[in-house]
Amino acid sequence: MGMVFISELACDQLKDDLRRAGHEVFELLPGDTVYEAVAAHPDIYMCRTLRTLSIDDSIKTRPDIREIYDRQMAEKLDGDSETPMIPAMNTEGNTAVVFQMGNIGPEYPYDVPYNAVCTDKYFIHNLEYTSPILAERARAEGLELINVKQGYTKCSCIVVGGALVTADRGIANTIEAYNSMLKEDGQEEDGIDLLLVEPGHVKLPGFDTGFIGGTSGQVRDKVYFNGDLSEHPDFEKIAEFVWKHGAEPVWYSGEPLTDIGSIIYID
Repeated sequence: MGMVFISELACDQLKDDLRRAGHEVFELLPGDTVYEAVAAHPDIYMCRTLRTLSIDDSIKTRPDIREIYDRQMAEKLDGDSETPMIPAMNTEGNTAVVFQMGNIGPEYPYDVPYNAVCTDKYFIHNLEYTSPILAERARAEGLELINVKQGYTKCSCIVVGGALVTADRGIANTIEAYNSMLKEDGQEEDGIDLLLVEPGHVKLPGFDTGFIGGTSGQVRDKVYFNGDLSEHPDFEKIAEFVWKHGAEPVWYSGEPLTDIGSIIYID
């Protein structure tokens, strides 16, 4: 099984299910680097590219991921054969965990350097605000970078395999234009399957609404939702789209569909 990063504010049934499935669950604790509504949101502090989970040094988790990292680093150090620039943590799936310093600030757009969408082919974000180190890492791993206007890109998108669900018309317009360009070049098979849904219907304390992507995360062959997805007006479309892309949607009746800053998984 793998490692799951999830807000401590996620519903208990969701966290319990992840633990029962055998995953090591790290709960995000509120930090003081960003504003309160997103202070315990994983997608504010980290981003997974193809082979690397990049984490901001200001993150606070239970158990403490930085403490575990430092302990593994100390165990690996052997004279000059290893340095702190070499990732200490590698999971069973060989995803490296690395820390970055000083990337995020208290308010938008300084709180979004990690809030990018990554698939097996694409890195999608407002590239003006992306952490330069993260963007370079994405390029080095062979991802195609796509620029969108929305800085809260990961918050705005449910990612299932290489496909996206979003309520953000701007993101949808950019992806549709990119798909059209690929089609003209005879590369239609490389396009991104996209489902546009109705905005709203997601809770985020302190705001009128949250983001649909922030309620969710794919963990192996399941896409978990923090709350009752069936209360969303586009529930059937979303569930069918998830099934279409080879995953099972999992939601929790009786819990409000709430933005918790995504569920981030590595194996």
